[in-house]
Amino acid sequence: MKLFASICLGVAALFFNVSCSTSGDSLRVLAAASLTEAFEEIADEFESKTGTKVSLSFAGSSSLAVQIEDGAPADVIALADEETFERVKQSGRLTQHDETIFATNYLTIITPVGNPASIKGISDFEGKKVALCQEQVPCGRLTKEITTSLPIEIQPATWEPNVRSVRTKVELGEVDAGIVYVTDVTNRVVPIPIKESEQTKTRYPIAIVDNAKPPAAEFVDFILSSTGQGILNRLGFGEPE
Repeated sequence: MKLFASICLGVAALFFNVSCSTSGDSLRVLAAASLTEAFEEIADEFESKTGTKVSLSFAGSSSLAVQIEDGAPADVIALADEETFERVKQSGRLTQHDETIFATNYLTIITPVGNPASIKGISDFEGKKVALCQEQVPCGRLTKEITTSLPIEIQPATWEPNVRSVRTKVELGEVDAGIVYVTDVTNRVVPIPIKESEQTKTRYPIAIVDNAKPPAAEFVDFILSSTGQGILNRLGFGEPE
């Protein structure tokens, strides 16, 4: 009986160590919600080429900045604008203070399929149910930059924490329109271009967090490689400027 118990304890200990090792060896990447599909594909490619497991966590950039400020474990962080990156720099948790820009993006209007409210542009938002990103997140700041000069008053029916939440509201038909990045357009919504929005782009910075695992630098290089950039470009992201 004692021998059996010893064997069981040994197996349990071995399993525990393997589990901890697997978790500890994973590269933890925090990324803006708009990067979801792109980074999932990039992570798969990176894992197949290097054998390094990548753990992805997506949220609005401002939420990710708070996580870093609060000491959340991370190896790499990728955000949707440089303004939020400045907050992360102030946390003192980055290995370097110069961000690396790896992609660009710009905004578009989306409506439910069929465009039941006959939205043709932002000027049609007045009196309609509209979903916008909260102003503290990159898509919200960019939306404000574009709409501030317009001679209409937009009163959103809902303020959402990230572009994916805005898109969901539109897909479900809960609002007449929303503003998201062009990379968030799917066949479940109708895109309507915003005049001159391509000249008002957001730039995506990426950085390595202090005390990151060695593969972190390799992951950043992979995103900047022809493979990583090819995936981003195919999904609608612009090249770094």
